[in-house]
Amino acid sequence: MAFKRLYMPYWYLQNKLFGKKRPLQTVLFVTDHCNLRCKHCTPSGHGCTGMKSYEQIREELRYSYQQGSRFVDFEGGEPTLWRDRDYRLNDLYRLAKELGFFSCTLTTNGQRPFGDTLADSVWVSVDGYGRYHDAVRGEGTFDKLDRNIRASGHPALSISMAVNRINRPSLADTVRYARDNPAIRSIAINLHTPFPGTEELTMSWDERIEVIDELLALKKQGYPIMNTRSGLQIMKKRGFPKSCWIANYILLDGTKLPCCPGSVLGTCDDCGFGMAGEMYCVMRLKPDTLRAGLDLRLG
Repeated sequence: MAFKRLYMPYWYLQNKLFGKKRPLQTVLFVTDHCNLRCKHCTPSGHGCTGMKSYEQIREELRYSYQQGSRFVDFEGGEPTLWRDRDYRLNDLYRLAKELGFFSCTLTTNGQRPFGDTLADSVWVSVDGYGRYHDAVRGEGTFDKLDRNIRASGHPALSISMAVNRINRPSLADTVRYARDNPAIRSIAINLHTPFPGTEELTMSWDERIEVIDELLALKKQGYPIMNTRSGLQIMKKRGFPKSCWIANYILLDGTKLPCCPGSVLGTCDDCGFGMAGEMYCVMRLKPDTLRAGLDLRLG
């Protein structure tokens, strides 16, 4: 643990003082197979066209590690559907640890049981409470993910919500759900980013600011919102400078991107990903963001 904590200031100094722009986290897409067709998702997110081989993923992990990354999030599609011969997702977590990654994350829609995961942390996408989630992801999906969350027994399970025009009325209830469900540690909030084909779900900028102010008020009341005050405040500013090179992305076709795909699609000014605000604050040494980041990654 001491070595891991020492790596963080070493990584920061490399980037801040010497302009290296080396990633700390890798988002690695392993499949586009999915068991849902969510309204906010672009067609490429559930094309059901391919699964990467174990060997390809190993090389991509090695590449990311050499670049400086020490945390990895396997994404889809729905990553729990990934398989290659006898390999399953847990084999990728074992592989990442063998290569030296500090921790691994599972991001899942929660429609399949995941209690056996070897991931160090789990993020379940909960896009609204009850019927609001179902309106985005399909009838019955909220009840199923709730059952799987409660049955998982994972000690580091959190949920994430992408707020859009459909589920906006459910924000407070979803935050309360995170507080009242003993299986959930925290909730992270994103604002819908207008990727091509999903623009109709985007809130106006005034609505986004209203959502952020509501989150700040809920956070002040003690609700377990992962986003920091500093990160939320900068998200009010359209087009703020991004430090999203902190995470490198490797797409399903093997394309290696030094930052979020939104930079290719031209959505950065309207970005709603909460981590964009947190990354901005990390590079500016905001104390609340640094504490939250260390707790999230090394807690």
